[in-house]
Formats: sequence, structure tokens, C-alpha cells
Amino acid sequence: MEGNAPVDLVLVEFSGNRFDGRVLDEIERLDKDGTVNVLDALLVSRGADGSVQWLEAADVDDRLAALVGEPAGLLGAEDAEAVAEELQPDTAIGMMLFEHTWAATLAEAVQGVGGHLLDWERVPAAAISELAEN
Repeated sequence: MEGNAPVDLVLVEFSGNRFDGRVLDEIERLDKDGTVNVLDALLVSRGADGSVQWLEAADVDDRLAALVGEPAGLLGAEDAEAVAEELQPDTAIGMMLFEHTWAATLAEAVQGVGGHLLDWERVPAAAISELAEN
């Protein structure tokens, strides 16, 4: 882990462009608990008429803007355009880049004993469920 916590990019699709705040409540809780640090976020939506719009965190919601802080510029137009190509009408995709802050202290402990992270792979929850069923 070479002193830095790992970073993930998460894309979540929302049919009907419906948001009620529950997802943001959970992101705020994870941030407050020190589990994650939100580095950047975008919302890309395609209206029922096919028009595409994308918004940076500061333009989506004040609470999300507070989590991200100053516009990081890590996610931008190219990222929005890439996901917009596959986006169905009346659908939105939330993109969030976050750091696993919980892993920073683990990295320090590993380095403290002369260790190095050899690999870090994400295993989808569906794959674990499938293995557990067999």
C-alpha cells in the first residue's frame, strides 16, 4: 500500500432519475466514520427525451459538495461522456471516486514491519454469493 489508501471508482445506475437522499445519508455516515473519503463525484443523466446532462458534486447537492470539498477535477467531461454513451433514457449514473481511508492505518502497519502490498483485487459480492451457494 506504499503509504496511500486504495481508491475505487463506483458507478451506480438510477432508473427514473429518482433520488431521495438515502444514498447520500450512507455516504455521509461512511465519511464521518472515517471509512471512506470522497475524492470526487459526478451525476450523469439522460432525460426521457434523450438529452444528456452531467453535473459536478457542487451542482448536484450541497451535502455532496461538502463531502467532496473543492472541485477535485479527478472526474470530468470525458468520464461523463463515456458513461453517457450507454445510458438509457430517463436514467442517471452517479460516479464517485473514493479513498478507503480505513486502509491507510493498515498500510502504515504493513510498512512498519517491512511488508509491501503485492496485489489488491476487488471481488464482486455476486461472485462470493455464487461461491457460497456451491
